[in-house]
Amino acid sequence: MRNAIEVNGLVVSIDNSGCIGTKEHDIVQVPNEITAYFTARTAILEQLCAGAVPVQLLMANFSGDDVWTEYEQGFKKAFSEMGLEMPPLMGSSETNFQSLQSAVSLTMLGKKQFERNMINCGFYVVGEPLVGNDVIENPHKIAQLDELYEGLVNGMIQAIWPTGSKGIGVEITRFIGENYTADVDLTGSAGPSCAVLVAVKRAHEEMFKTNMTAPVRKFIKLKNDC
Repeated sequence: MRNAIEVNGLVVSIDNSGCIGTKEHDIVQVPNEITAYFTARTAILEQLCAGAVPVQLLMANFSGDDVWTEYEQGFKKAFSEMGLEMPPLMGSSETNFQSLQSAVSLTMLGKKQFERNMINCGFYVVGEPLVGNDVIENPHKIAQLDELYEGLVNGMIQAIWPTGSKGIGVEITRFIGENYTADVDLTGSAGPSCAVLVAVKRAHEEMFKTNMTAPVRKFIKLKNDC
C-alpha cells in the first residue's frame, strides 16, 4: 500500500483539496464538481493501489452546505467512469462560519478485491506530472481512471501506484526500488495523481500500451557502476 492503511479488514484512504473551487479567493478557479472529481479520483487510486474497491465515503465539507450536492456529483462522476455505483456518502459541512476559500476532504473505506503480483511484469509511468491549472488544461496527459481499473479487473495490470506532490522519482523508488528511472519530469508535483505507476504482465505489454490514451513511458533500469 502507498498511503492507505488497513483497519479491521477495511482499507482506508483519504484525499483533500484546498483553495480550489468557485470562491473569490480560490487560487484555482474551477467548478466544485471538478474539484470533487479529482479528490475522489486520488482516493480511489489509493484504494486500487491497496487492492481494494471503495464501499463507503465520508466527506468533510468546509465550503458551505450549499455546495454539498456539487461535490457529490463530482464523486459520482469518478465512479461512473469505472462503471460502478457510487458507495453511500455521509459526512458533515461547516455551517457556522463562511470560509474565504474552498476546502473539502474525502475519506474512503474499501474492501480488498485484488492481489498485487509484480513477478514477470514490465513497469510503466502512465500520464504526466501536472498541478493546478495545468490539470484542467491538459486532460489528454492524465492517466485515465477507467482504463486503469479495467486493466486491473482483466489482469493485464498487476499493480498500480499513484504519484503526487513529492514527484514521480520518489514514488518509483517506493514502488519498485532505487535502480529505476523514467523519461519524464521526476521532481515536479504530479498533483491529483495525474501520473500513475503500473506493473503490467509481460505477455500483455503491447495491448496495455494500445489501451492507454495518456502518454506511456517504460521504466529504465540504471546501470550499476560496481
